This record gives sequence, C-alpha cells and structure tokens, in this order.
Amino acid sequence: MCLSAIIWSNIKDIYYANTKKDADDIGFRDDMIYEYIKGNNKSILNLHHIKNEEALKVFKKFKELEDKNIY
Repeated sequence: MCLSAIIWSNIKDIYYANTKKDADDIGFRDDMIYEYIKGNNKSILNLHHIKNEEALKVFKKFKELEDKNIY
C-alpha cells in the first residue's frame, strides 16, 4: 500500500537510510513483497474482485469531471 500511495502521488524522490538487508537482519520480511511484485509466490495474498456497480458509478463520475486533478 505504501508503494502504491507513493506512485499514485507522483512522488519522484525517496530518501531512506536502512537497506533491504538491514530490514531482513531484524526480521522484516520485505523479500516476500519483492517476490510477490515479481509475480512469484502469489499464495501470500489472495485477491478477490467483487463486482460493484455503485463503485463503478463513482469512477465514471470522476472521469466526466472537467476540473479534476490527476496526481
């Protein structure tokens, strides 16, 4: 979610101090995220699409706005 929020916000520069290895050394499982993004290990997350006409109406309404901001 954090990566998606950064990309959707058009943030171009990210500053960080600790590395992927540093995170791994203290027990964070970032490797699972990277593997999932690569298309591997899809078993760690199950996605379920629920068709919802009301949600689609909101997207259509946004699409029709003339003064919208695409970030």
